[in-house]
Amino acid sequence: MKKRIIVSNVVVLCIASIIVGHFYWKQKISKPTTASVESSAENIKEDNSKQNDTREDYAKNLPEDVQEKIKTALKEEKQLNFVIWGSESVPSDQNGWPEKLKKELLSAYGDELFNISIVSDAEETTHSVLNKKLYKKIADKKPDILLFEPFILNDNGVVGIDNTLSNITDILRKIQEANPDVSIMLQPAHPLFGAKFYPKEVDALKQYAEENHFTYLNHWENWPDKEDEQLKQYVTEDRSKPSEKGNQVWGEYLIKYFVAAD
Repeated sequence: MKKRIIVSNVVVLCIASIIVGHFYWKQKISKPTTASVESSAENIKEDNSKQNDTREDYAKNLPEDVQEKIKTALKEEKQLNFVIWGSESVPSDQNGWPEKLKKELLSAYGDELFNISIVSDAEETTHSVLNKKLYKKIADKKPDILLFEPFILNDNGVVGIDNTLSNITDILRKIQEANPDVSIMLQPAHPLFGAKFYPKEVDALKQYAEENHFTYLNHWENWPDKEDEQLKQYVTEDRSKPSEKGNQVWGEYLIKYFVAAD
């Protein structure tokens, strides 16, 4: 009888040992798994932070208000509406400088940061933009950033620079009324070989931008001089828009500005 009791106790102890051992090893195995998950989450968070820091570095050439918009958008995972607008000098085809810029922006900052729209109102002047209220479609896009070529070449010899600047003021005011926080950047159309009055009008645009605290992007710095005959190769035969070479130098200037190198 005692022998049976002893055997029974041994069996019970063995079973108990097995159960206790099972739970012990189960807990021991589960702990590293939890730690591993937490570690992975921290690594992802750290990687995202590093990526945001890199993208903020790309923006270091930009105005402070634009840098702040990018920083906030990255942190809150929101998109910024980036609108590129102008005349025929702002081609919408795949080989145009706007598409080159768009491609580099999406490559550098990621597909999720910028919602980029390219709007080319080819033959319009500042006067017709106002009369047709074409600014409404830009305002409706709710731009956070507006890169604007204000039809200055189309206006040349037709509208007059004083009227051009007055019209630009009215156009931008309409857009700002609908989008008070929009960051506006102005740039001229492409340069022309041998032009006399047009460069003076572009100088007036630059002064206008400075006086009204708009960022002015002087991409002419990247082109051949206006008295250099090589400049003819950088525009189309009718001089209405940049050629392949023109799109290349214009795009390179803007890409270096919007995507700063180390």
